[in-house]
Amino acid sequence: MNLPFSTPQGHFALTISGVAVFLLGLLILLTVITIIQKRKTRTLKTQETSLQYTSKLLRYVIEHSRYAIAVHDTDLHYLYVSQKYCEEYHIPDGNAIIGKHHYEVIPGLPEKWRVVHQRCLHGEIVTGDDDAFVHDDGSVDYTRWECRPWYREDGQIGGIIVYTELLTQQKRMALELKETHDYLDALLMQSNSPILVWDSSYGITRTNHSFSSLLGLPMQEIVGKNVGTVFSSLGEGELERLQNRLETERSLSNAEIHIQTIKGEVRTILWNAGPIFDPIDGSLVATIAQGLDITERKAIEQQNKEQLDELKRWYAVMSQREERIMELKGEVNELLKELGRTSRYSSVEEEENT
Repeated sequence: MNLPFSTPQGHFALTISGVAVFLLGLLILLTVITIIQKRKTRTLKTQETSLQYTSKLLRYVIEHSRYAIAVHDTDLHYLYVSQKYCEEYHIPDGNAIIGKHHYEVIPGLPEKWRVVHQRCLHGEIVTGDDDAFVHDDGSVDYTRWECRPWYREDGQIGGIIVYTELLTQQKRMALELKETHDYLDALLMQSNSPILVWDSSYGITRTNHSFSSLLGLPMQEIVGKNVGTVFSSLGEGELERLQNRLETERSLSNAEIHIQTIKGEVRTILWNAGPIFDPIDGSLVATIAQGLDITERKAIEQQNKEQLDELKRWYAVMSQREERIMELKGEVNELLKELGRTSRYSSVEEEENT
């Protein structure tokens, strides 16, 4: 069956089958459009879910970072903040400041920080190292920081990210360490006892004025040399035994070592040495040795020994002479007895009777 139609361009006839095909095509088109819309809706939901997940993940990563991190928008409102940031800036609740203005949360910021924020919002990356921050109560914190812009999908600046590392404790520890180092250095340098420090390869790393004066060499000519060159007067065998003792026992206790000065004089030094180990891996870092010059004492001991030996020899000689005198007295008494006379030396007879 044909249905006549007329148009300005002319007449045509539409059959039943043509109408059916037309309606079927329209149905298919509507179905395809519906499917595309549903897919687009699902895609948007998936993207939204993914975006929410990414946002939560980003928040989680920032919150639990070991560093102090704050993310702001272009109006310097907080978007994300790490727990470390809250700890360092004494903020009780990080969630409570989200959406608040940075200058409202930390009102006492110096003007230089406001300038940094504006520079960063214009695309600069600004950093600071060992920067002093004075609080309202007068206390001072030292920080290392970096401020950089972050960008939206369209390439426009979306805000700034501030990374902060509080250095106050490290700076305090470094100052205490320096004070301790200076104290020990002064103690070492001003000590009346000769001191040597050498590393695990027996290279001398430190010494003091006392040891320098002992050898007659400037300190700069001693540092860097091997311990064996300083103790060269020991001889190879004795030096080897000393090194073996250090390697096995890691220490010396009252070890008498002879050292030859630049003038050729041999001095006797009583050494005590102990190791310094790495607290992490336990390896030997250095050995520090302190000496006592006992040259004069040894000389006095030698003199006393010689005098004592001389006294012993004189005592032996005098004892022998006394015994000989007693023998002669006894002989005289015997002769007098044979002649019928009275003994002359009664002390000899008394000693014989006892």
